[in-house]
Amino acid sequence: MLKKFAAPAAALALASLMLTGCGAGKMSTEDTCSFINDQVVQRDLQKKADDSSAKLMVGETSAYVEVMHEFNAILGEAAENTKDSKLATSLNAAAGQNKEMADLLAEADGTNMMEISQKVAELDTAEASEATEYLNTACPDMDSFS
Repeated sequence: MLKKFAAPAAALALASLMLTGCGAGKMSTEDTCSFINDQVVQRDLQKKADDSSAKLMVGETSAYVEVMHEFNAILGEAAENTKDSKLATSLNAAAGQNKEMADLLAEADGTNMMEISQKVAELDTAEASEATEYLNTACPDMDSFS
């Protein structure tokens, strides 16, 4: 469940201030969502995902797996620094699902896209969707990587 984001620079400054300890306490739900968006933009994950997509189509998964690991780190950091416990739970669930997908893709390196798609589809369960449902509600502007 990788996500695509776009957010203003002001939110990044606020989120960075709060994470460095200069802010008072943990981030609000809105600030947490902005932090995730900003980190994705700052780390250029969308471009990295786009660049690795062509390789992914022919079964070369390693570059895309790296993007997923980087995204998981962002989700984990956001989960640790949000004051919204329900969002933290949902972020951790999303990170867990992304890790499962990254592990699957890493094992499938060199496999054709049809086989990879079939294995990825098996990870998309009702339970997995339910675990991350609040993330979609709390951060509605997050779209999937295309």
